[in-house]
Amino acid sequence: MINVAICDDDLAITGKIESIIQNIAKKNFIQLETEVFWNGKQLVELIENGEYFDIIFLDIEIGHEDGISIAKRIRKTDKRVLIIYVTSYECYMNDSFEVRPFQFLVKPVNEKRLEACFRSACEDINNEECYFRYNYQRISHKIPLQDILYFESNKRKIRVITATETFELYGKLNDIEESLKSSKISFLRVHQSFLVNYRHIDGLSYDFLILNNGKRISISEERRKKISESYCAMEDIFYVGK
Repeated sequence: MINVAICDDDLAITGKIESIIQNIAKKNFIQLETEVFWNGKQLVELIENGEYFDIIFLDIEIGHEDGISIAKRIRKTDKRVLIIYVTSYECYMNDSFEVRPFQFLVKPVNEKRLEACFRSACEDINNEECYFRYNYQRISHKIPLQDILYFESNKRKIRVITATETFELYGKLNDIEESLKSSKISFLRVHQSFLVNYRHIDGLSYDFLILNNGKRISISEERRKKISESYCAMEDIFYVGK
């Protein structure tokens, strides 16, 4: 799923961008969610309250607001979102570099240029380190997989543990394990209640492993042989890769 925000006080522009990218997504079987904002304040507040977007189309001048200042506020919360400036004034380009815009679209928006820009952004998102995405309390969240130490299940709740924070959601660990099989980062199911990020394993013993934060996690008896074999195979791949 690609989540897109379109922020511009010109209704014709927001409608055109939304329509074009929805058609592109449909043709290319891309799951897409779009949300339109007619002022930057609402967009920033939503992001500061935990909402995330993969791509933001942002006008540099939104009424009396300054799109560059809006982007600076967004960057304080979200360093990864791709910001695409939509502007009538190319003279703003140099001023915008410190917020690391992905690309610029000059008004009036050219459909072919927009399509190329959107495709490029989607490719960039798909090529970056993957995220674990979930919904909790009606808010969409994403966590970089590389930051996750392990998942822990307790009845109907899942805890997602990173080095600095713990997140919660409702779900089944079996479903999460299945969804992560195609990711670039390997997770090991060492116990019925634990799914561990291989990259954060510091050491392996017969019946437990140690993470790089010192956390010790038990390996269930029925999984010990499989985990030992999987871990050794991954160590061999890692060594050869180096």
